[in-house]
Amino acid sequence: MKEQGVSQRKTVDVTRPKVWLRNELLRVGLAEFLCTYVMMALGMGCVAQVVTGQGEFGNFLSINIGFGLAVAMGVHVGGNVSGAHMNGAVSFTMCVFGRLAWKRLPLYILAQLIASFLAAATIYGVYYEAISDYSGGNLTVTGPKATAGIFATYPAPYLSLMGGFIDQVFGTAMLLLCLMALSDQRNKPAAGGGEPLVVGLVVVLIGMSLGSNSGYAINPTRDIAPRVFTAIAGWGVDVFRSGNGWWWVPLVAPPIGGVLGAGVYKAFVELHHRPLSGQGEESIPLKKEENNCADRKAAEEVTLRSVINKI
Repeated sequence: MKEQGVSQRKTVDVTRPKVWLRNELLRVGLAEFLCTYVMMALGMGCVAQVVTGQGEFGNFLSINIGFGLAVAMGVHVGGNVSGAHMNGAVSFTMCVFGRLAWKRLPLYILAQLIASFLAAATIYGVYYEAISDYSGGNLTVTGPKATAGIFATYPAPYLSLMGGFIDQVFGTAMLLLCLMALSDQRNKPAAGGGEPLVVGLVVVLIGMSLGSNSGYAINPTRDIAPRVFTAIAGWGVDVFRSGNGWWWVPLVAPPIGGVLGAGVYKAFVELHHRPLSGQGEESIPLKKEENNCADRKAAEEVTLRSVINKI
């Protein structure tokens, strides 16, 4: 019996990778970087294909769906490591409501900024010839052949700064309200394993309902990093002047909207859940208690047999 037990233990060999990261902050930062990069590269790729293809390879709806699926893939990449925020407004809101330590906020923001910048550079490289052919080599921010909107958001000609600010606050508030609901385990959370797709569908819905005013940035890090890249890559300072100096609106409004949206959900729903300890042991059904006793008895018998086998 002893020899059999030893041989069984020898066959169970749990192999570990030769190199792995022990530093949790580094693992979180790398995961947040990668999931943001995947989301941004695929999302901006959808926009680039539609713009340079002049409608032959998609439209505004395909951009919404593409960005939603890109978000879903990003959640799959980093969800269980960093939470896959991919959005400075989400990270800031999580800090405000105690779901993320404030000391980790700079790490998340830095990872998101670097990833968004590099994703913009990647899509510029992939679509360089298509952008040059479409624009005739003239990189412009506005006009019929404008291409800066591939990388960052710009307001519609009719939209004022105040109207755009409200647009961004409301859009981000809807995003965080929905995310809070989807993660509320005492309400109707997303089904286990289905969270990435559901979060992606939320982004699709926001794009289809609130996207025409300014391209629904609802994400400060997603907007400012590619905007800086375009300023360096040839579009110039017009990326900051356009839309009456629009650039600061998607930088400031989304964090405000995120806190408002999450706060509204907590105030109207989450704070009013009944306590989980409402059921005491006396309320456990008799049949369930009998099953528990039977399970304990069976476990004791298995333990006794294992002890006998070792003797």
